[in-house]
Amino acid sequence: MPYKVLDIYRDLPRTNCGDCGKGSCFAFASAVYLEGLALSSCPHLEPSARAEMEARLAEGRARGEGRRPDSSEQALRFLLTKVAAADFEALARGSGAGYDPGPPEALEFPFLGVPHRVTRTDVTASAGEAPTVWVKIFLLIYATRSSGAPPAGEWVAYRSLPNAVSKSKSFEAVGERIGGAFEGRLGELDAAAARLGGRPAGFGSPDRSYVFDALPRVPVLLLFWDRQEGFPSRASLLLDGGVLDSLDQEAIVFLAEAFGNRLTGKSLAELVA
Repeated sequence: MPYKVLDIYRDLPRTNCGDCGKGSCFAFASAVYLEGLALSSCPHLEPSARAEMEARLAEGRARGEGRRPDSSEQALRFLLTKVAAADFEALARGSGAGYDPGPPEALEFPFLGVPHRVTRTDVTASAGEAPTVWVKIFLLIYATRSSGAPPAGEWVAYRSLPNAVSKSKSFEAVGERIGGAFEGRLGELDAAAARLGGRPAGFGSPDRSYVFDALPRVPVLLLFWDRQEGFPSRASLLLDGGVLDSLDQEAIVFLAEAFGNRLTGKSLAELVA
């Protein structure tokens, strides 16, 4: 049986409270069906009722009902089609990933310290939260773009990369966020960096500096200056000069935002490209 907007609406509390961010329960039901809004956005649904509704929605979507694929899903399908036809041993050599002959064949490599696995049909994590569609897209870009060139061994600012100026504010905002999160808390920064596998870099001017292996061929350098009289704390992220051998400009911004979330203890589910 189809499970459409009116069916969802009938199963809601129908309080029109607006706690979900929508103007009415009917608007919420429409967003769930047509836009893929999560039922958990309604704080008044009983868990058992929500689970049953989610199951019915999943069955309907398997039949092609409801939300149309958005750009992220289209991009993911395209990249999975690309990786499905690829030589996995060649991808492993290019990306620095481990190669598992399977079956199924797989690439295995860490992303911000968490082991991930790329097969011809999906991307999964071996620990922690399941990768979102944007994380999957990002890791597939890395797996298929990496040229096999080793890191260049020199640090550069994002805005110095070709065609990166338009997105440099988004990249640099991550440093501002990190600076605010750890102001006056160098011990907490040390602990957070250690959790992500950061290694002290020994730069002279900053109060703290760490190198992180964000991906096998993508190191990231974090510089952190704590607050001083009249000046707030600040942080800066630098990249290896060969980063474009592994990621494009948009993927690099996503990497920075993911790094900022992981370092400050936030979920990657909050991120979109």
